[in-house]
Amino acid sequence: MRLPRVSAVAGLAFALWGLAVGLARLHDNSFLTHLATGRLLLAHGVPTTDPYTFTAHGRPWVVESWLASLVYGLVDRAAGGHGLQLLHAALAATLAALGWVLTRPAHQLPGRLAVAAFLLAVGSGYWSPRPLLLGLVLLAVLVVMVETGRGSPWWAAPLMWVWVDVHASWPLGLVYLALRWAGRRVQRRPPGRLPALTAAAAVGTAAAAVNPVGLRLLLYPLTVLEHHRAFANVAEWQPPSFADPANAVLLAGLALAVVALVARRGTVEDTLVAAVFGAGALLAARNVPVAALVLTPVLSRCLAGLGTLDGARRGVLPAVAVGALAAVGAVAVAGALGQPAYDLSAYPVGEVSWMAGHHLVPGRVAAPDYVGNYLELRYGTRASAFFDDRVDVFPLSTVRDYDTLLLGRPGWEGVLARHRVDAVLWPRAQRLARLLGSDHRWSVRLADRDWVVAVRTSPRP
Repeated sequence: MRLPRVSAVAGLAFALWGLAVGLARLHDNSFLTHLATGRLLLAHGVPTTDPYTFTAHGRPWVVESWLASLVYGLVDRAAGGHGLQLLHAALAATLAALGWVLTRPAHQLPGRLAVAAFLLAVGSGYWSPRPLLLGLVLLAVLVVMVETGRGSPWWAAPLMWVWVDVHASWPLGLVYLALRWAGRRVQRRPPGRLPALTAAAAVGTAAAAVNPVGLRLLLYPLTVLEHHRAFANVAEWQPPSFADPANAVLLAGLALAVVALVARRGTVEDTLVAAVFGAGALLAARNVPVAALVLTPVLSRCLAGLGTLDGARRGVLPAVAVGALAAVGAVAVAGALGQPAYDLSAYPVGEVSWMAGHHLVPGRVAAPDYVGNYLELRYGTRASAFFDDRVDVFPLSTVRDYDTLLLGRPGWEGVLARHRVDAVLWPRAQRLARLLGSDHRWSVRLADRDWVVAVRTSPRP
């Protein structure tokens, strides 16, 4: 048995970093609805209309991540919340390991370590347990196939079929291939395997029309254009805040790539990839982890030759380090399994229980969107939520009504009356909570440090 290289130890360390990111307790609000949908899917099949809210009930709903929800539902049924934690940890560790493979163009260990740290620093802020993480893993596999030349090009066909069914980010894979091919054509460089990869990806995408949702799944990415005004109010679709460390790291990496590509006369294809995906990240925060991933081999080429240590040395010490890292990973997993799988401290768990005891939930209760996600996990199709983060499901008028409540704008009482809301669960620190407390038509029945519950005391106008 051959002893491991120093570079393998470094790669395992970064995979362990990814594992630690993935072992975080489950708390993402979008994930809660995906899990609720997975349970619903196992019981009744893929829903075609909204089953969760009273403001959009019965409206058409394209379950664009039906396969991811199905996986969540199956894992939840078999192993509960800890099984879902382990699934997320395995995906994050796999993504980190694939990222380490993408640093190979740097050749020397210092450059590889710097680029891998860049990717993981961004990923630590964005690799949450959402279907996007599955999309990122599939994108990483596609980029590895392009960069290393390994594997049959036709593996891209099943990859794209799965990608279409787990997350609507799949067009990014086609964009990536198109940019690489266009860059080589401009420089009149041999296209290599790109034509075969692109053809296989196109076949897999077309084959994805065969799914429980039908052709609407392939057309779903156009929803962003159709509902652009609604998506514009969602934080992840807004430009990233560079006060966030993960976004600041992405900006620094993008700036370094631009400088290095100019100074080292980088290839056109690397320039196109950095420009297009970098611009996408600057326009919308949800594109930040995508940009970090495709920038990884670009930055690696920019840092090629940095340092003298190549990490190829084998020895007993690297073998000992591998054993130590494996032990650390085992301890981390055991520690995570010894704690509750969910962290619902940001949600009004106790307040909802109090409301249930007073027959207010499930019912027509106005609450923030992330509370809607929690209600959907807790009550399933009985949730009767006012709003959640699936903004494409709701009429634009309802999106505007929600914004009125969220900002405590004039007309908030009309919104509640129009939707026949007689109870409100709202964060105490927000303006609407204060308005409810000072309005004679409403009575605050519960007020604790974080939340208020107000009930209407006079007939709706």
